[in-house]
Parts: sequence; C-alpha cells; structure tokens
Amino acid sequence: MSSSDIVRIAANAPSARDIVLVAGFPGSGLVGSIAVNYLTDTFGFTYLGCVSSPLLPVTSAAVNGLARPSIRIYEKGNLVALVSDVPVQDEAAYDISCGVLDWILERSRITEIAVIGGVVTGGTGERVFGAATTPEILEKLKSVAEILPALNITGITGGILNEAAFRNIPAYGLLIETNFDVDPRASAAGLTALGTLYNLSIDTEELIKQADTVEPMLLQLAEDVKNSDMVPITYEGDIMFG
Repeated sequence: MSSSDIVRIAANAPSARDIVLVAGFPGSGLVGSIAVNYLTDTFGFTYLGCVSSPLLPVTSAAVNGLARPSIRIYEKGNLVALVSDVPVQDEAAYDISCGVLDWILERSRITEIAVIGGVVTGGTGERVFGAATTPEILEKLKSVAEILPALNITGITGGILNEAAFRNIPAYGLLIETNFDVDPRASAAGLTALGTLYNLSIDTEELIKQADTVEPMLLQLAEDVKNSDMVPITYEGDIMFG
C-alpha cells in the first residue's frame, strides 16, 4: 500500500507554480505548530485544504466554536504552509511526509522546504540550531542558526528532511531551544530566523505576549506530546539527539 492510499488530501492546488514549503508540527514546546499557525494568521494566508489519515490521532480542535482539521495547508504568494495541531508519531512520519510531498509535487515545484521545530537543551535561552540537505542551504543557515557537528533529527521533522534529500529538494530545519512547556518565545525566535532568510518582516510581539497567557488547549496538546511515544530531540554538549 502506497502513502497516497494511507494519506488523503482534500485541498485546492497551490496558485504558484514554484513554491516554498514551510512546515510546523507540535513537538517539544509546540514550537513548530505555534510558529506556523502564527505565520498563517498574521500574514492572512488562504486556506487550501486538509490532510487526513488513519495514522493520525482522531481529534478535531474547535477554535471559536468552529471545528477545523488537525493538519491544514495554506498559501500566500509562493509560500505554502503545512501546519498540524496533533503530534505525528514516528511510525506515521514516513507516510505523512511522502503523502504530502507527493500531492504537492503533482501540482507544483517545491524550490525549498523549511521545517520549524523545538529542541530540548536544558537551557533557558532561545538559541536557533540549523540543519540542511545541501551545502548551499547550510551556508545560508549560518547567518541565523548555530550548526552543530553532530545531529540526529527524528519524527516528522526528520521524515520531511529525509524525503527532501531523497528527492533532491533543498530543505532545512530550524530547531529552537525550548523545554517541554508551551513556548511561544521559542516560536518567535524561529519566525525571526525564517523572516531573515526570506526577507519577511514578521512582528512577533503579540506572539511573545502569549508566553504568559497560554491557551488551555495548547497546554493540553503539550501534555499529549509529553505522554506520546515520540522521542524528543534533545541536546547534550555539541551533539543533538532525537
């Protein structure tokens, strides 16, 4: 059975022929999902559709009374955003990654992929670490992220980077220092780095304010991530483990 049989996507095709994919999933600190949700809201991205799969948790988040799919696709110009409200378990990461990339590549050309996530360090800062699939992208990352000598990225973030490398698509991960709590400040640091790379002016002031008034739904999601079978990306010395 192929990934397209397991992963169903009901969405309009991206408007642009050449697109940059920005992805964020809930992991440590919910950094990726908070960041990409904020990006789509702040810049008025257009909703394209959603992703469904029996591999995903059966849940639907209601925002202001409106239930929405757990994994959604948005666009703004040549940017296509993939954002999830549910954690993707390691055993589902390959099929979700392949299914989404297959669907997009049938309709557009992906020129670059950016994945935002969190990394548990035990520190209190919001350092940004980077990893890329090509030397050219790695060189570009050095202006906004620390590059570690050894790095092991697991889960859906690693799955997307693996598939990008396999398909010769330039891609990178921005992994921001965080802990297991909901961490809008780390998400803001990730968005600042992303904005620098794409010359986007992203005002993260409102996001940082959320650090002290986190919504109960996000706290519950963070607890779900803690209790899941996902292996967090952690950092020890100069080596990051997942």
